[in-house]
Amino acid sequence: MAKELSPKKYIESNARKLPVYKCLVNRNWEATSIANVVIMRQHVNGNVTVGIYLVDLSCLGIKDTFFYFNESVNKVDDKLNSQSGFFMQIDYNLAHNIVFAGHDYALDYDINPHPDFSFTKYILEEDNDDIPLIDIKVGGPKGMPHLILQPGQSAKYKQVYDKLVKNLGKDNFYYTIEADVFDEDVESDDDNDAEKMVGIDDFPMGTIKISEAMRINIDDLSDVEKIENRVSTEALTLNIELALRIIQVKREDLFYSEKELDEKIEYILYQKSEQYPSWVSDEMFEEFADMMENDIYNYRILENETDSEDILTQFDIDCVIENVDTYQHNPYIVSMLFEKAVLQNNKVALQKVKPIVNKLAFQYISHKLELALCSYYLNESDKSLAYIIDGTDIRKIFPIAKGFSEEELYLFAMLRLLVHIRNGNMKEAIYYYQFAGLVQKDNPLILLIQEEFDSFIEDEFRKAMNEIKKEVGFDEEDGDE
Repeated sequence: MAKELSPKKYIESNARKLPVYKCLVNRNWEATSIANVVIMRQHVNGNVTVGIYLVDLSCLGIKDTFFYFNESVNKVDDKLNSQSGFFMQIDYNLAHNIVFAGHDYALDYDINPHPDFSFTKYILEEDNDDIPLIDIKVGGPKGMPHLILQPGQSAKYKQVYDKLVKNLGKDNFYYTIEADVFDEDVESDDDNDAEKMVGIDDFPMGTIKISEAMRINIDDLSDVEKIENRVSTEALTLNIELALRIIQVKREDLFYSEKELDEKIEYILYQKSEQYPSWVSDEMFEEFADMMENDIYNYRILENETDSEDILTQFDIDCVIENVDTYQHNPYIVSMLFEKAVLQNNKVALQKVKPIVNKLAFQYISHKLELALCSYYLNESDKSLAYIIDGTDIRKIFPIAKGFSEEELYLFAMLRLLVHIRNGNMKEAIYYYQFAGLVQKDNPLILLIQEEFDSFIEDEFRKAMNEIKKEVGFDEEDGDE
């Protein structure tokens, strides 16, 4: 029965049979060349299934995509914050052309769409001659690709950069970069620095993470009302980003230079890393995806039946416990469940899942790092993990490893961040926080560590703010601005 209800499988087989209900795009998509396209299809029960596509028309194509399945229109509107003025309604043909214009332009340069487009594309009509062709401007100046990077993302998009150099040559595409460069022979386009900074309202509700916050202009980061209108996890991330910006003004010594970052071992390893550890099979990942889809689907059903946060929270806790029993054969799922149990302080689930993780730690680096991170966070004393917690170079901790995945580097970064927070090392804590933002995996434990990091940098932030206020003649007795 669960398989029949799998949202992903339903989308692949039936989504195109549903009528299009509404299509949206951000109002400034033509000016920014970044389009947040929303396609809603309506079920017979009045609910909608929604495909969301983040399209970079300048170069990268479909950077991200996800979906909501069989949810009420009101709940989707709330999630998208569609009444904020960020979106405008458009007809389906324009929405379709925007998505596939970016998709096809990127493919011309061997830049593939986000992996989840393999099934969210079924919320769109098939791209054929039945769809009227609309001319959509792609590329940057002179129609050439314009690779616009967020601060600290050079390593993440190194392969894209290399493809552009190989296919076009260095002089036949544009790029904008702020934090660092790929090599010494190429200069960034400083005249376009202002174009990279965007506003909070440029991001749909719930999508701002660390790397997105790095792109947001200082005026919006200082806008208390805008931040309070975001979900709590975004507000935390935005407040941390503001604090770091202010601290850097007065304490540049707490931040590594571009040249120093290029030489940091984590950045070097990240450029060579694969997304997932080599042991993660397609079958493991597919089973994990099906589990998540079914849990979300059942949660949405319950959400439509009750407004009680306690009932919904208990359902989430029970799901983790049940899933440990059902999926303990899948190391990838076990890892995710362990992290979520720690986040929930779910003692029943932890008693079940931790012995499994202990066994897997003998085989997999990621589970060993995860065990060390969670044990250290929970203040558990485990001498067998001390060499990982105290280790400063991941290569020396795991000398036999031939390389490290993004997943493993992210876990290591979170562990080092937490260690440096608790040891009072501000510079290293800031470094690992920003590196974790660069790698940016969907790991629930980052929320717990962000809370500690926020408290850790608060005194330095206030000190920097007071110095800036004095310099501009602001009298604290006049009140806060």
